[in-house]
Amino acid sequence: MNSRELISTQKDISIAELTGQIKKDLSLSGIDAAFFDHISSGDDILKKLQQFIQDILSYRPADFDRFMYRVDVPEKDFSGIMTTDLETLVDRIVFMVLKREIQKLIFRKQFG
Repeated sequence: MNSRELISTQKDISIAELTGQIKKDLSLSGIDAAFFDHISSGDDILKKLQQFIQDILSYRPADFDRFMYRVDVPEKDFSGIMTTDLETLVDRIVFMVLKREIQKLIFRKQFG
């Protein structure tokens, strides 16, 4: 499964909810979330998240660490994703972030 499929299979989670969760975690990480304004589709989320992850990996590693800590992607998930190809690495990280954010929203609906 890839990120696009992950987003499209979530019938109980709206694009607005997913965007809101990403923006919340960005804000709580001390990162400006305005980059994620004006999202209207799963493709928009995917493109913005790919651009964002590539930027913070390349230029702001401290922001990357804070954001990943806040999203709460398990460290064990990182063990098999490291590669020298930046595009592949970004795609893998985006998938992990989306998967975790969707999990949070589903858990909140079930137990909130």
